[in-house]
Amino acid sequence: MNLVSMAMQYLAPVIINKIAGSLGLGQGLVGKAISAALPAILAGLAGSASKSGGAGALASILGKQDPGLLGNLGNLIGGGGQQQLIDGGSSALSSLLGGSQSNALASAVGKFAGIDASKSSSLLGMLAPVVLGTLAKEQKSSGLDAAGLANLLNGQKSNISAAMPAGFSDLLQGSGILDSVAGNLKAAAPVSHAAPASSGGGMPSWLLPLVLGLVGLYLLSSYGCNQAPMVEKTAPAPAATPAPAPKAEAPAATQVDVVGLASKALSGLTSSLGTIKDEASAKAAVPALTDTAKQIEAVKAAAGLLTGDARKPLTSLVGGALPSILAAIERATGMPGAGAILKPIVEPMVANLTGLSK
Repeated sequence: MNLVSMAMQYLAPVIINKIAGSLGLGQGLVGKAISAALPAILAGLAGSASKSGGAGALASILGKQDPGLLGNLGNLIGGGGQQQLIDGGSSALSSLLGGSQSNALASAVGKFAGIDASKSSSLLGMLAPVVLGTLAKEQKSSGLDAAGLANLLNGQKSNISAAMPAGFSDLLQGSGILDSVAGNLKAAAPVSHAAPASSGGGMPSWLLPLVLGLVGLYLLSSYGCNQAPMVEKTAPAPAATPAPAPKAEAPAATQVDVVGLASKALSGLTSSLGTIKDEASAKAAVPALTDTAKQIEAVKAAAGLLTGDARKPLTSLVGGALPSILAAIERATGMPGAGAILKPIVEPMVANLTGLSK
């Protein structure tokens, strides 16, 4: 289970488009802001729940969440219920995190995404009910009391840290929001800066960590795609001993949060496509699109190890997002001078996403 990816499932590209339109912002800016805000909100809630009375306060607020809200976001955002949604979400955040932390989070998200503080605050007001609704749904299905909620959030620290965009945590230093996951962020830092290993034939080296569990997810989501697995560098066993390791470790691939990785890739793709207005912006988007293409390739490889019910959440996520992704690609490639630049990158992605949607 990954609460970040579970919440992201309710923020399909069509919803992100609606949020962008309602705030008068570019789709790319909103996507970037969401990628930072969601894990930060969960980090703040984890910290709050670990304090005396915090878990009880969270349980009380979750009990008041509208169970139908998550399925009705498309009607609320941009409609008559939007302001009520924002006000309710902002009030809940302020109550759970405190006014100073809520303001610090809005300021950090605004700086990270390049949007003004008022629009960043409104965005947080829209996202808070999504996060709280996701938690409420899990609380109900698992029958969690206040202590159970605190344990649930405590167990999500590695997922929250892995989802945090590079550089964003620096903007929250001193705010206290990330105190609950600080150890995970520090532990993860050396991995993302390690020297990349050379790649040879066969399976690309950036794909190998995917079958070694959540460490692989972190490396891929941080674009450390060429990092060789640390197990191979530090294992004291002779070189011949690790040979059968891929078969022994293969079942661990089913534990990798493939849906989370797919959600991040789709969000990144949507954000990059939203920045394309002409030939120059198409060229500027190429590095990000290339990284996203690698992530989608990784999702495809991991999905090949999933069968039956284990694959259904991924199929649902990709299938639901594909129509709006295709529309965004058509719009971007239709910009003057952009088609020739983008098509060699996006066409293989479309093929992979189409396969993942079935």
